[in-house]
Amino acid sequence: MLPDLISFQRQFVGAIDNPATGALSVYRNTVIHGAVEALRSNFPVVEQIVGEEMFEGIAVEFSQAKPPQTPVLALYGADFAQWLGQQPWIGDLPYLPDVARVERLHVECLMAADAEALTELGGDTGALRVKLHPAVRFRWLQTPAMSIWLAHQRPVPSVIEPDWKPEGALFARPSAFLMHTPRIGASAHRILSGVRLGESVAESLAASTRLHPGESAEAVFASLLNLGAFAAPSERN
Repeated sequence: MLPDLISFQRQFVGAIDNPATGALSVYRNTVIHGAVEALRSNFPVVEQIVGEEMFEGIAVEFSQAKPPQTPVLALYGADFAQWLGQQPWIGDLPYLPDVARVERLHVECLMAADAEALTELGGDTGALRVKLHPAVRFRWLQTPAMSIWLAHQRPVPSVIEPDWKPEGALFARPSAFLMHTPRIGASAHRILSGVRLGESVAESLAASTRLHPGESAEAVFASLLNLGAFAAPSERN
């Protein structure tokens, strides 16, 4: 990239934080508009819940408080869920920040690198260590936000009455054009967390069995394997 272009982009991003006056206000409005449209694209269910008019007002406030730090807006809104949770009106919609977190997982999964998924385990799995697929995103939520998000993916609108209890969200993209978006239980979340921390398969399964004896850790792991949650070994491994 040419040095002059790099310098211009840095100055442009830096100017976003400063008050705009005169002709610059036109460009500032353009930046805000772009940020709002990026949020609209990245958090469509949040917009459906609060309505178009309210979402636009929320998005403008967020973009002014947390302006883009790069001209690339495809991943804009990393702090949106946290920011929503700090707003004085959020008590009326306590699940909304978690819905935004789910939508963030979805966007990150879409934008992550492609890779071959692990489809089967061979031999003794006692000390085997696997890695998460680079597109996998998961999170434990204190609200039924994943159920709410899934309900909004239905082609025909319907009444949403989820059980008000914690649940997990998983986004797995084992191939470029295939994404799995299931709710997951505590056992699956513990297994995925263990793998992310570098535990062996046996260690993750043992911890999950100890903490969540009501679920079969082996069956849960097999389900995660079928979803493409783990990466196939590379030739360098």
